[in-house]
Amino acid sequence: MSGVNVPIRSVTPSNAHGEPTGPPVTNLPAPVNSDWVEQDFSAPGAGRLESGRALKQRKGIADRLDIEWQYLTRAEAAFVIQTFRKHEYIIVEYLSAAEGDWISECFYVGDRHARNWLPQIDRWETVRTSIIRVIPDPG
Repeated sequence: MSGVNVPIRSVTPSNAHGEPTGPPVTNLPAPVNSDWVEQDFSAPGAGRLESGRALKQRKGIADRLDIEWQYLTRAEAAFVIQTFRKHEYIIVEYLSAAEGDWISECFYVGDRHARNWLPQIDRWETVRTSIIRVIPDPG
């Protein structure tokens, strides 16, 4: 993975328990955008009361990475999409904003999409995916 904006170093296929099931991918194209997001997970009874007071009841916190590439060739787009499509679970070595360092965690793969095929230059305008940590930290 070359380039300046590289939020992940490797993507390794795994099972739901975070055990590797294949070799790591380390040669993804550099993304143009990479957002680290911290998601809160609340208890079923959480919400806003009639009084307006909010009851958060946080049960856990999980990292989500939203990653975007621009102007990928057909081959590059297919490689990126297949890296995140072939396996339901992956181990990702990534830069955690909360930890301030590179860490490895098991993620599940969210939606993927390629937008706006540009036939005049034979490229996709954007390719995006989101990945979400499988096991959140306790809240």
